[in-house]
Amino acid sequence: MSVRPLALSILLVTLPLLMSFRLQPAAAEREALLYDVRAAFVTAREDVPALLVTETDRLVNDAILTTVRGRVLPRTILAIRVEHHKAVPALLGGKREATVTVEAVAVANGVAIAEGTFTTSVFSLRRESLELLLAEKIAARIASEFRLTREGPATLATALFAAP
Repeated sequence: MSVRPLALSILLVTLPLLMSFRLQPAAAEREALLYDVRAAFVTAREDVPALLVTETDRLVNDAILTTVRGRVLPRTILAIRVEHHKAVPALLGGKREATVTVEAVAVANGVAIAEGTFTTSVFSLRRESLELLLAEKIAARIASEFRLTREGPATLATALFAAP
């Protein structure tokens, strides 16, 4: 019978200590990879549709322009290259794949700071929208990796209720 009050008192003493425990070093390491992206340009071979290149460039640059950094970070420019573009046959609609290489170049000295490659694909029942969807997916991935803000066009609701 005396074991139960003892266990309860130990639990009440240790519970606040356990609740105040936090892990922060992992978050600090992740923040060290941020860059202040100033501009981006997209290039590709001649067999890549021009619509894909121009739309990706527009979407990434829109995300860059709407991003505001609260602290000083290394300034970079993104060099984005669509390496491979492939139309995959599908019974209904269509599928497109692209391999994209992104290189972050320092503004101060022109040295490549980081480089990465990813492959992405989209499927749609409407073949005419495939290049636009692929451009949106590429831009979303780049915005996610570099923590860029991807805002849609301004509407009356966003103008009235946006936080100052």
